[in-house]
Amino acid sequence: MTRPKKPALPKAKKVRGVVPSAEAQKLLINAAIEMLHILPFDQVTARAITKKVGLSLPTISNNFGSMAGLFNEVTIKLRNNVLARHHKILDQSISLDPDFILRTRLVAWLTLEGENPGQFNNQLIENIAPQFQTALGGLSLRTTTAWLTLIIFMVEGHALFSEVHEYPATQITDGITLLTQLRQQLQNSENALGWNN
Repeated sequence: MTRPKKPALPKAKKVRGVVPSAEAQKLLINAAIEMLHILPFDQVTARAITKKVGLSLPTISNNFGSMAGLFNEVTIKLRNNVLARHHKILDQSISLDPDFILRTRLVAWLTLEGENPGQFNNQLIENIAPQFQTALGGLSLRTTTAWLTLIIFMVEGHALFSEVHEYPATQITDGITLLTQLRQQLQNSENALGWNN
């Protein structure tokens, strides 16, 4: 009588030795971004991220306090990636950038999960308004800020809901053309509103 063979135990994933905090943070943020691009957000867990990079589970809490802290850093990294690629402030292609779309969707999801939306405020408008003001021909800060607010709401809305609607490419092109035309009329609108005083 032969004994049944015992199934082989799975090999344990090799856990890295002590990793400096800055390196661990970078590994975790990059792994989270990679996973968030391809998986549903609720599947990007602390266990999955740390397993992917070979770090122990407490590494997230030791470096970020919580998963929410890690995801907050992910949103900052995504924003910085987008801004580094789109140095031309008037470039509307930013709304099609995969990291911009991911950041917008992640912030929306985290907010719905109960995170304070204020923690994701990156003062984007305040940071780019002076550059945008110059690019638009010296409009008042009030007009520039109002225009940027509308544009950001539109591109964030596009990032969240573009897959809900079936837009033909010509409709997107027409929308961008219309926005360009409206942007050229901002000086007249500013004068009519008295915002140039």
